[in-house]
Amino acid sequence: MPPLKVGQTQNNSLALTNLLVINSYNLPLNTRHVILNNHYVFTVYPTPDFDRHYVGTSKIHRRWAQLSLHQEVFVEPFRFGSDGRAPLYIGAMDIEVRFLARSTEAREEYDTQEMSDLFKSLYNDQAFSLGQPLAFEFHGINLELRIVRLTVLDVNEIRNPKAVAQLAMERHQEGSEAPQVLRGYTGPRGEPLVCGLLFNESVIQFLKAPDSTVRLRGAARASSARNIIKPEFKFEDMGIGGLDAEFGDIFRRAFASRIFPPSLVEKLGIQHVKGMLLYGPPGTGKTLIARQIGKMLNARDPVVVNGPEVLNKFVGQSEENIRKLFAEAEKEYKAKGDDSSLHIIIFDELDAICRQRGAKSDSTGVGDSVVNQLLAKLDGVDQLNNILVIGMTNRKELIDEALLRPGRLEVHMEIGLPDEHGRLQILKIHTSQMRSNGVMGPDVNLEELALLTKNFSGAEINGLVRSASSFAFNRHVKVGTMAGVSSDVENLKVLQDDFVHALGEVKPAFGVADDELQQCVQNGIIHYNDNIGTILADGHLLVEQVRKSTRTPLVSVLLHGPAGSGKTALAATLAMQSEFPFIKLISPETMVGYSESAKINAISKVFTDSYKSPLSVIVVDNIERLLDWVPIGPRFSNGMLQALMVLLKKPPPKDRRLLILATTNQKPMLREMDVLDIFNAEIRVPPIRDLASVDVVLKELELFDARERQYVQERLQADGVEQHLTLGIKKLLMIVEMARQDPQAKLEKFLASMHLE
Repeated sequence: MPPLKVGQTQNNSLALTNLLVINSYNLPLNTRHVILNNHYVFTVYPTPDFDRHYVGTSKIHRRWAQLSLHQEVFVEPFRFGSDGRAPLYIGAMDIEVRFLARSTEAREEYDTQEMSDLFKSLYNDQAFSLGQPLAFEFHGINLELRIVRLTVLDVNEIRNPKAVAQLAMERHQEGSEAPQVLRGYTGPRGEPLVCGLLFNESVIQFLKAPDSTVRLRGAARASSARNIIKPEFKFEDMGIGGLDAEFGDIFRRAFASRIFPPSLVEKLGIQHVKGMLLYGPPGTGKTLIARQIGKMLNARDPVVVNGPEVLNKFVGQSEENIRKLFAEAEKEYKAKGDDSSLHIIIFDELDAICRQRGAKSDSTGVGDSVVNQLLAKLDGVDQLNNILVIGMTNRKELIDEALLRPGRLEVHMEIGLPDEHGRLQILKIHTSQMRSNGVMGPDVNLEELALLTKNFSGAEINGLVRSASSFAFNRHVKVGTMAGVSSDVENLKVLQDDFVHALGEVKPAFGVADDELQQCVQNGIIHYNDNIGTILADGHLLVEQVRKSTRTPLVSVLLHGPAGSGKTALAATLAMQSEFPFIKLISPETMVGYSESAKINAISKVFTDSYKSPLSVIVVDNIERLLDWVPIGPRFSNGMLQALMVLLKKPPPKDRRLLILATTNQKPMLREMDVLDIFNAEIRVPPIRDLASVDVVLKELELFDARERQYVQERLQADGVEQHLTLGIKKLLMIVEMARQDPQAKLEKFLASMHLE
């Protein structure tokens, strides 16, 4: 059939039949249905009175098929069934109803059974497709219908008319996919073409469209699955790596009830979840999840609020800002009830406006009023069932407890650091364009990078990729200039070496305090006698106990001995060799100038962060200095003492394990303060008491040759130094380095310093 031009139907009455008007000369004999542009199936009205060069369409036809008047279209005869003979029939379909003229006001309530009977009598044996809009006159009012769900049966399944309705509704409720009507044909967006013929036993359910003011009596309640989740949505499109389990839990808690038909939810007597709290370390993907949830849902665009933006200097304005966020949802819920669409409100940095009431010392009370207003809106007297509030924070402990109870922000989801599999997913996401465009080197091993990026958050992995790219750019900068680009820039590749260099530049904020611990062991561990090996072996046993034992999730060890005996270095070595994901050092040097409350907060934060990791080590160095202890008096900080005693005894949460390594020079002082009993084990680190140990240190540090070391031993023995020798390894290292500075008199310098000791 040659192309035809798009024209108008001859009159409004013909437009309401939803038939396509074609001159009968253009159609083969007995043709009832045609397909337009290979996508749109219509039942035809053949007549010799219509222009042979045109096809008659209504305004709704043209809007659905995206046609304009006088446009050329391809029209072909269409037969139902994959074999060209067996027709497919409509078993059940859901139809949304709205007024054709949007300004029309509802004057009466329409009975859906009467509408169904009239619909079948008018359109029997017509073809209808999923998504098709229709014009329909009922009680003198023109309605616009849209088919939103369609279940198709083959000819063998309709032989028993009494069973058709039951079979059709079973398929309809199960959501079984309807078969494609004809091989080679698809819908307008490439989806399977779902289409069938209406017949007397077809089950029709009329639904009120979301934006409609039509009033229906006996209308079916729409299934939320179509309204809530976008049908074309795919999880891999979210660009979220390492959070599959967390997102699955979020979906189960917050959205599963919204997928099922409201009638079923009503039978259960439950309300949808109104709020969730995403918390965890910075950069782990909390904001990304909230942003992508908005894209996933077939709902209104989320309202994103940065917490501090709510606050206002004028009295009552902050509370008014909260009320405005909920105003649109309240208005729609009053008008439509449970048929209202979902309204999403996202609060970033929630702790800025919802801190514990009474915790602030200011006299304004604005913070408390904002919390009260938010509580009232979430679960107050006028309850809303069409909202979802998503709060995000790095400090869950600061949020007011009333906000976190069921009925408000009841879903608490910790978004933690990704594991190795999650880091690999994130690396693949951030390097996808590199790989697809061929600018990533063939030697780049993402699996190895995932292993090397332990404790990296998603944001830090993104920063790592950017850093690696900068190293690749730098290779193509002209020598001697900062702005010129070399001629071979087209061959730019990001190589494995670029990522290795980036690993030295980008460090994770959460996890191992590598630089601080390395500084504690900058001179290494010298095994000057068997005690050092025994201490390390005992320490490794305790590390393995924390790693493997399910009965002791908390192990605290006190390393005690005289000043300079190497306690801090041994504790730092044990911590680093454990290779636990979280290793932190609490040292008095980092808290110089802190007030007592600031010290307590800083130490408490380290312990709180450790509870987020499955395996953690905390090194508490020089515990007497942290307590501000001095022997004159004696004096100490009681607040710090009480805080440390609580934190050292507090077991970590379920499935978390913690090793505490503390050091002290003042064991008797800890005994007097009742701190000693808190520790599960004690390890004594003795000083150097024999000349053989001194000789091992000198040999390790290569200060003297063998003859000079022999001379040193003889001189020290002759002078009786060994009888009263009590020397810390730290002091001995200092003496050695002082003597090294004077190569001509290093023997005399060393011996003189040893005699002073």
